[in-house]
Amino acid sequence: MSGLRVVVFGPAYLDRVVRVDRPMLDDPSGPPLDQSVDGEWKFAGGQRLELVDPGGLVIAIMPPIGWTGPLGEIRLGKCLRSGMSGRRELRAIAWQDDLGGMGAGYAAALGGSLHSALGSESDATSRAIAGLLARYGVDHRPVLVADRPADWTLLVTSGEFGDKLPVGFRGCHAAIDLSTLMPDTATPCDLQVVAGLPNRLARPLLAASCARTRFLAPAMRNMTDREVPLAEFASSVDILSCNRSEWSALEGHQRVGDRIPIVAVTDGPRGIDLTFTTPAGERTSRHVPAFPRAHPPRDTNRAGEAFATTLVATLVDNGWDGRMRVIEPAHLESAARRAAAAAALVLDRTGFGFPSPRAIDAALETGIVA
Repeated sequence: MSGLRVVVFGPAYLDRVVRVDRPMLDDPSGPPLDQSVDGEWKFAGGQRLELVDPGGLVIAIMPPIGWTGPLGEIRLGKCLRSGMSGRRELRAIAWQDDLGGMGAGYAAALGGSLHSALGSESDATSRAIAGLLARYGVDHRPVLVADRPADWTLLVTSGEFGDKLPVGFRGCHAAIDLSTLMPDTATPCDLQVVAGLPNRLARPLLAASCARTRFLAPAMRNMTDREVPLAEFASSVDILSCNRSEWSALEGHQRVGDRIPIVAVTDGPRGIDLTFTTPAGERTSRHVPAFPRAHPPRDTNRAGEAFATTLVATLVDNGWDGRMRVIEPAHLESAARRAAAAAALVLDRTGFGFPSPRAIDAALETGIVA
């Protein structure tokens, strides 16, 4: 980001990515699945992975050749789609281990320093995450949590069909101590990102920030938190970006959004809705279409991060900061079109990574990802 100082607070996970051969839900009229849930192992063993939600929906996945596990039944923390039950049989066609976590994604895309937790030195998953962060060139400032394993995610994706279901297994981040993060908010920076951390951590980190611009990238649990609701600290956020499902889950989202200078809500191929305050003090909205593509996506994972990081990088690089609280519509729409192009480009990736500024510029010039 043009030499600007970026500080990111958020998780780095090990993603075990499983690609399946068809849509995850038998729901032709509904949108693709795009949400994250917590998981709990109920039964180990067997021949399949069986994801069971509280409403009685079972997604059974036959693993691919060479699968090293896990197998068995996983209880999901919430329903994947209201009113849907029954059994859905899928076949996995590929799998891989990769770097995951919103913190890792934002730090890599923005060139920022990442503050996130790892487990004890004896934890193999923690060592694997540290190795992946180093491989991708992420400046990592780890917070070590003794006697806890690292977080990891079973990420199920349907590739070109558009589904993405991260099932999280929580370890060290659930036990992270706020006091270990707070000293890092005292150093002035151009941009602070809080991505995917629970609200009990996000609220004080944003409130104490010395950053010129404060960006919140929420997960679904941030939007549905009743103990520390987002409404209580919305005024500490300068830019918020989330997907349509997350935004709809936030109680009173319109009232909450009016306290944030810029809100971007992505909706896959339906584009992006922007809500912001103009220099005249008017609260207004704009719709930016999804950037066109000449072929189906290979994978929808990281599309939201590619959009959000490009949006905020473009704004900050061009001199906008959160203290302004207002923005010219044309400037925001231009940044959003650039971000939409980045999201369209990342759909061709099946592993961790983001499109370069040069690739984004080329796509904007041609007007399509071909």
